[in-house]
Amino acid sequence: MRCRRRYGLVSLLLAVCLGLSGCQNTKIVLTTGLASDELFRIGEVSCMLPEALVYLMNQKGGYENIYGAGMWEHSLGDMTMEAYLKNQVLSELAQVKSMVLLAEEREIVLSEEETARAAAAAEEYFGSLEEKEVAALRVDQEIVRKMYEDYCLAFKTYGQITEDVSVEISDDEARIIQLQQMLLPEEHLAEELREKLEQGEDFGSLAANYSKIAQTTVNIARGDKGGEYEAIAFDLDNGEISPVFAEDGGYYILKCLNTYMEEESEANKIQVAQREKTERFRSIYEELMEDTLSEFQEKLWDKVNFSDYGEVQTSSFFDLYEKYFGTS
Repeated sequence: MRCRRRYGLVSLLLAVCLGLSGCQNTKIVLTTGLASDELFRIGEVSCMLPEALVYLMNQKGGYENIYGAGMWEHSLGDMTMEAYLKNQVLSELAQVKSMVLLAEEREIVLSEEETARAAAAAEEYFGSLEEKEVAALRVDQEIVRKMYEDYCLAFKTYGQITEDVSVEISDDEARIIQLQQMLLPEEHLAEELREKLEQGEDFGSLAANYSKIAQTTVNIARGDKGGEYEAIAFDLDNGEISPVFAEDGGYYILKCLNTYMEEESEANKIQVAQREKTERFRSIYEELMEDTLSEFQEKLWDKVNFSDYGEVQTSSFFDLYEKYFGTS
């Protein structure tokens, strides 16, 4: 089962460092001033406990389908697996609700087709629940429909904002080069080997015998190495051997095999552009959230224990989102 792949929005938003606990510009207040089943509020957007229970139990069920119910007996560092998943779900929901708030600010709304898909997904999901699950989750079809709408709106908001950002990446910014490298423990040895290379000895053979690193041939993009290594590497011509330079606790020698790997560089251009869009999106998000107040009922969430939901076996919420909205 694709347990983590299904949470596409989670991966997307974690990449831009959002979340109730992760957004430094959002003021977070632990409060009892919310409604009895209102878990948290970001600005004017609320998350109710039944929503959080649906997220939590579906992710719990997805994990158990792979690893078994016994996985919750284990720990992740100084935290139980149960506590870890609860924290993760809280962060994910905060990300979604933050995006809903951003959608309101930017006047981004769902189309009629999207709301119809959310309604159909909600009908199928709610219909899959047994009566005991409905009672435990305290959920109804209307709540589920709104959850699917929020989830879709979060995707749509991110997509629309980043699509509006024009980014041009030059060939040089996206360039991937191919090198041979060796790292030697002593400078005098490095200088001796460089002389041998200049005399025509094989780079790979010398690296196999003397280098401190196993990988001789590497593809490098800007930002992969940084420092003097990157500055020297990207200044080499095809076939050129670098001077000896100190870095990473030793002395490097590089040889450029290809100054522009066309296929890899074109693929990297897309990734670099997406990173740039993400950075610009983050600035838009942080500007919105700078003065936004987040309120959280910590005690309400602390009372949620897996042992109280043993009859809840649901795990199809996110799969049904993929079915109706085509998220991969």
